[in-house]
Amino acid sequence: MNEDTEMEDGLSSENSEEVREECLKSFRSPDYIMEPGIFNELKRYFIAGGDPEQVIDLLSKNYMATAQMANLMAEWLILAGTNIADVQSMVENHMKELVLKSFDPKKADKIFSEDGETPSWLTEIIGHPTWRSLIYRLAEEYPDCLILNFTIKLISDAGFQSEITSISTAAQQIEVFSRILKTSISSYLESSDDDEKSKLIEDCAGILYFLENCMPWETYFHI
Repeated sequence: MNEDTEMEDGLSSENSEEVREECLKSFRSPDYIMEPGIFNELKRYFIAGGDPEQVIDLLSKNYMATAQMANLMAEWLILAGTNIADVQSMVENHMKELVLKSFDPKKADKIFSEDGETPSWLTEIIGHPTWRSLIYRLAEEYPDCLILNFTIKLISDAGFQSEITSISTAAQQIEVFSRILKTSISSYLESSDDDEKSKLIEDCAGILYFLENCMPWETYFHI
């Protein structure tokens, strides 16, 4: 069964008019044409009998080119003599503030479930320290968010588990928690610097304390 057939079967249980109205509400959002879920939403709309002319009109009218304007402003700053790294830092910091201010874990998990697989943009952002640090902050604030917990595992799988300093964040997944404990112990054993070893032993002690007092006893069988 192909994707379109599955979507048609899913829509058969939905009211076509309700689906169209839901899609139209999305199409009225500023810059919705830039959203990663635009193609799935268009499919739902057309399968439900939506009017192509109406969707074209809504998407074009509500295209504000926010991302393109940001890129243009960045180019102007560089042409004016601002260091490229400084411009990049300004843009990234502003984007982080916007995400932290408006992040909705329910909407984030909805994107995750709709895609049905790891979004390509998600695997790209974990390669950048700026966005990894954002994920850590969000994961601490929203520990039950599925996509954030999944991203923490991706970060750990990519070898960045030493950056995950929040034990409570790591504890959401036993595999990640085990890697952090292993990394901390290995780093302590391999270190020859007394100051560094002192800090590492404190980290290990904190992890073990959390393991003993905050996690179920079954955890010991998985470490």
